[in-house]
Amino acid sequence: MIECPHCEFPLDPGRASTCPKCGETVLGAVSRGLLEVDVAHAGETWDVAREKIVKAMNEALLNGHSGLKIIHGWGATTGRSVLSGLAVALLRGFATRYGGRLSPDRQNPGAHILWLNR
Repeated sequence: MIECPHCEFPLDPGRASTCPKCGETVLGAVSRGLLEVDVAHAGETWDVAREKIVKAMNEALLNGHSGLKIIHGWGATTGRSVLSGLAVALLRGFATRYGGRLSPDRQNPGAHILWLNR
């Protein structure tokens, strides 16, 4: 669930285009490009990375972005990514819930894109 940016009423982003409490428009009317968030290069723990991904997902849904690109890393330093599997699992859940499509980023092995159906 997300909150209305105007009155903070809880909303289901897949169903509401206007807030049932205040009547304001909550979903972006204009389609925007990809929203990109890097959760791999600032030393994020999984809890911090998860929070950033959830906030980005809410922003992408509310503001009409065509998709959400999450840079989760691929383990160049250690040979294994700590965040990659967890981030991809979270994104798969969002894809199922919101009817999106998850795909690896062709230009970056340490990123995935969740394409949102608009």
